[in-house]
Amino acid sequence: MRNRAGHAAATVLSWGGLKHDASPLSAGSPSARRARRRAGAWLSAVLATVLGGAVAPGGQAPIVAQTNLTFTVMAANLTDSPQRYEGPGVRILQGLRPDIAALQEFRYSNSTPADLRTFVDLAFGPGFQFYRESGYAIPNGIVSRWPIRQGGSWDDPQVPDRGFAWAQIDLPGPRDLYVVSVHLHSSGGASSRAIEAGVIQSNIQASFPADAWVVVAGDLNTDSRGETAVTVFKGFLSDSPVPTDAAAGGVDKTNKRRTKPYDYVLPSFSLTNRLAPVRAGGQQFPNGLVFDSAVFTPLSAVPPIQYEDSTNCQHMAVLKAFEIQYAVTNWIEAAAPSLTIVSNRVLVWNSPAGLLFRVQGRSGFDRLSGWEDMATVGSVTASYRFAVTNMARPQQHFRVVCP
Repeated sequence: MRNRAGHAAATVLSWGGLKHDASPLSAGSPSARRARRRAGAWLSAVLATVLGGAVAPGGQAPIVAQTNLTFTVMAANLTDSPQRYEGPGVRILQGLRPDIAALQEFRYSNSTPADLRTFVDLAFGPGFQFYRESGYAIPNGIVSRWPIRQGGSWDDPQVPDRGFAWAQIDLPGPRDLYVVSVHLHSSGGASSRAIEAGVIQSNIQASFPADAWVVVAGDLNTDSRGETAVTVFKGFLSDSPVPTDAAAGGVDKTNKRRTKPYDYVLPSFSLTNRLAPVRAGGQQFPNGLVFDSAVFTPLSAVPPIQYEDSTNCQHMAVLKAFEIQYAVTNWIEAAAPSLTIVSNRVLVWNSPAGLLFRVQGRSGFDRLSGWEDMATVGSVTASYRFAVTNMARPQQHFRVVCP
């Protein structure tokens, strides 16, 4: 509300015995001049409530809160014998519900754009996005619950039928995740895979920010975790802890016969302190999970997966989980707070918990501008307090502003 002089309605109070005056005071009014004389050397205050940067009876105010998000990343070479996704692989994806999947041999039906969209909708959900490299017989790709900002493919110098697909994923919060889906050379031996690992490392270091969150995931076709390719990856990524098919102990091998560690989820060191247990079927797997439908019990907890589905896929699915924190701003309806002066020159007011107010001050009754920030005040309860300690000027006006 404003008076006819155009000034905001306010309550004038004083620590020096000045009486409460609920009427608006214009800067040059006789009432204001009398108030200044009566206040003398005492500090007086004009208390005005402000929301959204303007004097108002109320409005929308932001509550900023920290929230946690746990997401899973899966390495998935779950195709059947014709090297395309069919019932078994689709059911495993449906039952485990990964947030992000690095797919190898990313083919479905005739692999037209419509076919691929149908596959992602069926296996993940209509809201998921995907990137699939083009120009290859058995391409790699990435599927994501969150928007894919951009994607691309790097050439694999050892094989002609796929590259190294990558995607930049817009995770909730301020940081993106870079995922690289890889399928290393099986018949070329350990030396060929070591070359591929070095090429992937060089491309990551040249293409992604130095402190980026990166996950390399997929089918490495390695005979053991001591192979040179794994050693190269472990120079800039982490293979710890090693996922298995059990919450404790278990087997880490991921090929069809469960004899070799073919498939990996390898996060950058910047992500390792955010590792979290994988949750599947009401169970927790602290080191991650190698999913084998012939081992996991009860399968009824991960429908529609069937007992022989993993056996009918080329490899086992491998999952790791990560937990991140980020700020969320929620806008709420909030009435303008009523400010009160209490003893020891303290301003108090009530408002919904979790808001941040800027306490502003200015000197002189004749000035309608020139507000200066004095402090930021927050509270985990509905009660807010601010002690006035800057007494350099004989008089001060105060207001609180949100946001």
